[in-house]
Amino acid sequence: MKQILPILVLAVLLSGCSLINTPTAIPEDSEMATRVAQILTSMPTATSQTGGQIPSPLLPTIISSPTTGLVETATSVPIATSAPSATPLVMPTIAPSATATIAPTGQPASTYIPPASDPTTRLGGPDWSDTMDNSNYWPTGADQFTDIAFSGGAMQLTGLSTTDGWRMTFPEETNFYLEAIFQVSDCSGDDRYGVIARVPQLNSPDRGYLFGFTCDGKYSLRRWNASVGANGEMVNLVEWKTSTAVNAGSSQTNRLGLMAIGDRLVLYANGQQLTEVRDSTFATGYFGMFVGARETDKFTIRVDQVRVWENPEQ
Repeated sequence: MKQILPILVLAVLLSGCSLINTPTAIPEDSEMATRVAQILTSMPTATSQTGGQIPSPLLPTIISSPTTGLVETATSVPIATSAPSATPLVMPTIAPSATATIAPTGQPASTYIPPASDPTTRLGGPDWSDTMDNSNYWPTGADQFTDIAFSGGAMQLTGLSTTDGWRMTFPEETNFYLEAIFQVSDCSGDDRYGVIARVPQLNSPDRGYLFGFTCDGKYSLRRWNASVGANGEMVNLVEWKTSTAVNAGSSQTNRLGLMAIGDRLVLYANGQQLTEVRDSTFATGYFGMFVGARETDKFTIRVDQVRVWENPEQ
């Protein structure tokens, strides 16, 4: 009995050791990362206060610009690759003579008095001007309809066809007064020249208003749109009409002016208002010079000066 008691005590002590907690093994980093991922993926999706899943923010829809198909053009116009800053017109200053002058005994020389309708007398200095001393603002060389060169302080624009052809420059205008001085060489009858304005696209000048004079002293305003029909559409807003304000014949100089304010188109010859019409087809655009050798082979004009006043008050 005394031998059994120690054995029982020893057995109790050994069984008590198993009641001590064994420390839990720490998981490795890879196992911990896996558990975190499982927890995150099992989390409920956030919802709005009114119920349902919170929508993702909408991305803006990009609307592609419309493309324009090819249309029949009135002329092939090379475009200048650069757009230099406009050079302001500098007028020469004439120094007064140091010697006394003697009053003439005959009739005094007449002084030019501009017409009361001349916009240049009230608009101040122009916003853009070109003295035509060089080709900074114009393409040069020949195409199917025109040839253009610069010499003697003027642009020489030659008509190579009976069809009107034009050359463009880059200022884009909406409301403006545009004026150009034309010097005509040998010409006859319906040989014509002038400006084209409010051309919507500089690299595709197939639409716009043409205001011009003829050698025999007529003027007109036409609206051209090459995208209408197979051959384009030319509308006479002002039929060709004779005016004493236009200097007729060869070796003449004419100052042509076009006022465009909204749908109002006002025509001028040498500062004198000719007429006014309304047309809203073209609201803004570029401008250029045109020539048409209707009767004289290689009819040539010289453009001595071009000026633009922006947003004039009529």
